[in-house]
Order: sequence, then structure tokens, then C-alpha cells
Amino acid sequence: MDFRLTEEQELLLKSLSELLEREAPETVQGELDETHTFPHKLWQVLADAGILGLGIPEEYGGTPTDIMTLTLVCEMLGKYAYDLGIVYGLGVITIKDIQDFGSPAQKELILGGFVKGGLPAALGISEPQATSDASGLKTTAVLQNGEWVINGQKIYCTMSNIADYILLMARDPTIENPYKGMSMFLLPTHTPGVRINPLRKMAWWTTPTCEVFLDDVHLPQDALVGTVNNGWFQLMKNFEIERLALVAVCLGGAQAAFEDAAYYANQRIQFGQPIGKFQLIQKKLVDMMVKLENMRNMAYKVAWMMDQGIPVRLEHALFKLYGAQASQEVIDDALQIMGGLGIMMDHRIQRLWRNNRIMRIGGGTDEIMYNIAGPLILKMFSKK
Repeated sequence: MDFRLTEEQELLLKSLSELLEREAPETVQGELDETHTFPHKLWQVLADAGILGLGIPEEYGGTPTDIMTLTLVCEMLGKYAYDLGIVYGLGVITIKDIQDFGSPAQKELILGGFVKGGLPAALGISEPQATSDASGLKTTAVLQNGEWVINGQKIYCTMSNIADYILLMARDPTIENPYKGMSMFLLPTHTPGVRINPLRKMAWWTTPTCEVFLDDVHLPQDALVGTVNNGWFQLMKNFEIERLALVAVCLGGAQAAFEDAAYYANQRIQFGQPIGKFQLIQKKLVDMMVKLENMRNMAYKVAWMMDQGIPVRLEHALFKLYGAQASQEVIDDALQIMGGLGIMMDHRIQRLWRNNRIMRIGGGTDEIMYNIAGPLILKMFSKK
């Protein structure tokens, strides 16, 4: 595996870093976080620069590219504008689902709108009784008189109160096996019968998370995405790239925290010398860099494998598990090195610490990653 960047990738990352440093300075990001304001203007900046079009087919205004390049972009967003990276990473799965399974009209609507600065469709899958356990999904979709009638409730539906659409998972109540009875729908958020309530949470303050109530919501038949009762298998196809994107953002955020801590260790004077002179601080910095190198190598390996068409079910679970944990450890050590300054709301370390902690839950919990990886490891070493 050769992880050297191409000339095009180097130019892309250089221009993206310069764009973010100019348009998304820390003062702006801190104000958006404090006021719980979605970064609409910054999101449009990404669209105008062509970033949102990466990986989108040309017929919808995009620029086809490989998964490695998308991973590098996510890492760069995480380093310079973590909140934008999260929105971008969350959008990967719904954008890819529409790209892979949507009708021509749905693709034009969602993909064409996305490259121009529209938000990705929110993902409506989790329910109060069915978060990690999707088999407990109770939201129903019944075909009546040529229309789909949807009833149920969703929770942790991020961006659903500001997005125009929800990519909604619902089930046929007559089919006993929920995995074989799920269908995927493109639901306009202003459809009668849809009620959305924002939820309060400890982080991701610029990116709202909501509960969604669906009471006799009527959708036309062409709101179905893909094939009826095939929704679960459609959704599973792109979970791997979503997790790769989100943890690449975590990697970028951890890199930013590490650099802040390393600079601070050279500048902060205690007991007559920079704190970086003390071996305990040096040990933390070394351990942090080891974790960053491990995360980066795992991210690039998974991206490379996906670009080669190699299955990554085990590797992506290991990376999601390790990357979410290790990035939080790096950020936590950075906060510790910076001491009192690290917990001040005026510094980005505390924001990175809060925002990144969610990634051990969102996109698949640590425990679910163990459940995916463990049986696969055992299968590798089973007797034949």
C-alpha cells in the first residue's frame, strides 16, 4: 500500500486548509458553538469551493473521486472545522444511499441540491426502544389506496429540524422478521403529520438532534427509495463509509488538539522552564503521537481497501472502535497538558473534548463494534 498523496490530493488539501483558516477562524466557530447556531454560511463556503461535490457524479454537478480522497477531506475538516466535518460525515450515508438506490428524480433532488449547498437528508432510523437494536424498530409503513401511510417515532435524528428531507426507515407490520420487512423512504420534513422537537445534549451544539413524531403521514408511492422491504440491506451497504468518514473527522480533531498541546508545552513556563522539559509531559506527547499514527494508518488502510473493492467489515469495525477511543484519549491528554486553559470555554480544546466524546456512541457504539469484530475474529481462526 502506497499512501503517498497524489499531486491533486496535495493541492486539494492545501486549498481546503487555506479556505478553512480564512473562512472558519476559531472566533467564528466558538461563537457558533456558544449560540448553538448551525454553520449555514460556512457550509455554503464548502459548496462554493466544490468540496460538497466530491464523490458526486458529474451529471448532478459533482466531481467523482475515490474514497481515499474523501477520507483525507474528512480528516482536514476535523482538524480545522470539526463541526463542519461532523455534518459532512453524517451526510455521507444518506447521500450514498440516494446515489446507490434512489430514483433519477430523487438523485436530482438530493445530490443536485447537496452540491449547491443543500443539507444532506437526515437519517431516521433510531427509535426510543430501538437504537443499537434495529430489530426493535416499530415505525410502520402501510400501502393504502396508492399511498404510503407512516406512523411511529424516531429519536436522535440529527439535523431533521433544519434539513428538507429525512431518509426514513419503516417496516411492514405484517412481516415478522423486521430486517426483511424494512423499507427506505424519502420524507419531506414539512409533510403534514410530521412533528419535530429538538433535544438538548452536551455537545454538537451547532448540529441539532431531534425526536420526530409521525402521525398518519401520507407519502406518494415514489417516495420509496430502492426496493420495498429491502431497506435494511440498502442501509447496511454504506454504514462502513459513514463510519470511516466520521472517525477520520475524529482523527483530524485529535491532530488539532495534539498540536495545540505541543505548542503550549513549549511556551508554558513552570518552575523556571517550559513544561515540555518535564518527562511526564514528553511521555504524554509521545503516546499521543503514537495513537495519531495508528489511527491514520488504519484510516488510510480501510480507505485503500474500499477503493480496491476489498471487504472491510472487520477492519472498519476495528477502526471505528479504536479511532473513537484513541482520538478521545489524545484530546483528553491535550486538555490535561493545557491545564486550566484547557477547560476554559474560550479555548477549542474543551469543545473538541465534548464533541468528540459522542463518537464512541454515534455511528455505532463501542459495544456494537465489539459485537461485529469479535465473531469475525473467531471465524478467522475456527477449525476447518
